[in-house]
Amino acid sequence: MKQIFFAQKALIVKDDRLLMIRKSKFEKPNPLKWDVPGGRMDCGEEIDASLAREVYEEIGVKVNIGRPYYFEQHFVTRPSKTEGEEPLEMQIVAVYRACVALDDKFSNKNNVENDQVEIIEWVPVDEILKLDLMKTLIDVMKDFVKDMKARKIEFPSR
Repeated sequence: MKQIFFAQKALIVKDDRLLMIRKSKFEKPNPLKWDVPGGRMDCGEEIDASLAREVYEEIGVKVNIGRPYYFEQHFVTRPSKTEGEEPLEMQIVAVYRACVALDDKFSNKNNVENDQVEIIEWVPVDEILKLDLMKTLIDVMKDFVKDMKARKIEFPSR
């Protein structure tokens, strides 16, 4: 079976630091990898409401959502859950959006089954590329670090 999904990710910045999450060792398919909050949109959801929900589920904070910054796509194949069932081939189209946190108190207590967040941390922009990033995040972060240093990213007001 083949499906396409739309996902959004939040680039939340404060004082030249990016709010990042590290997935737990139980998270599949990216255990112990660093990412930014966000996830897939549910059918029927409003675009901004989808990202706001995903951020709240993963880190327990509300955000002001800004403009799209970066688009990427990647492909994931999930093995079948039962014998005789074909694997799920997913094309995920993701948009990364500049956001501002409306609160400084973060929590992973709202995590749903697929949001196994172990660490929530403000990472200095200069340190981001030293982290063990999810493969799909590497190119995004290379451009993000460069554009942050050049002050080319516009963030919404708090």
